[in-house]
Order: sequence, then C-alpha cells, then structure tokens
Amino acid sequence: MRTLAQPMRRALAYLALTTLLVLAIGDVPASTLADKPPCIPAFHDGNTVFFTVVNDNVVDVGDRGNLHEVAIPLYTFGPIGNQPQPDVLPRIPGERGYRPWWEVIFVAVLDGRDVSTDPFTSEAEILAAEAAGQVELVDTDVIFLCQVLPSCNRRAGE
Repeated sequence: MRTLAQPMRRALAYLALTTLLVLAIGDVPASTLADKPPCIPAFHDGNTVFFTVVNDNVVDVGDRGNLHEVAIPLYTFGPIGNQPQPDVLPRIPGERGYRPWWEVIFVAVLDGRDVSTDPFTSEAEILAAEAAGQVELVDTDVIFLCQVLPSCNRRAGE
C-alpha cells in the first residue's frame, strides 16, 4: 500500500472521519436512530451487504495503539452520499478473520475506470488493480467500530 504525503493523508483522514460523523448523525431524529440504525450498502465478494455506523463508535484519527493490529480494511471510494460506488468489505461475520473494527482505506482510481458503472465488488479485485497500477490505496488512519447487518430493509438517508 502506497502512502501519500502527510498533509494529503491527513486531509483524507479528516474527510473520512467527517463523512462517518455526518453519516452517523445525519438529519435523522435521535428517536429514529434508536429504532433503526442507518443501513449502508457495501460489496463483499460480489454480493451486496449492509453495515451500520453509530456516531459513538467513531474512535478518532491517528495512532490508536493496537487497534491497527486488529482492524481490517474497509475500502472506500469517496464521501458517503457522493461515492461513485459502495464501499468494499473483505470479510463478514462468520468468516475467518472477521472483526468489527475497520480501518478506512481510500481507493484512488488511476486508470479512468468508471466505478459507477463498473464497480469493484471484492477485495481481491481491488488488490489485483493495485498490483496492476490501476488504483492507489491510501491509508487514512481512520479506525472505527461498525457492525455488518444480516439484512436491511432501508438504506442510509431514508
């Protein structure tokens, strides 16, 4: 994984953290959030899954000690609500290595691929594209806690 210059990396980290906070808090009344958490679509091995983020779970930008050792990647393509494609999760509950701590990795598409019509749908596809020089993976230093949901009957923002 390549890393950008420190100022750019920090800017992306703050963007990712702000995105998570806006998503978690949003325009939804607190009583609604207590009833049903926001459901965010993501891809996992070619299938659509859902996860939820609650604002209390966002842990901070920067070094979080051993959280870097237990967090697994969440590949993102931009700010929630403005993403050209859903996030990609490498593991879901029941799979070996799944943990609810996620480290946000920004995927910068370098080859002009239109991910709104030709999305990445698995970690393997993203890593192959990185090896081929088609994307750059940027570690944002954002780690947060979220849960992958077994099902969801509403999407984020509804």
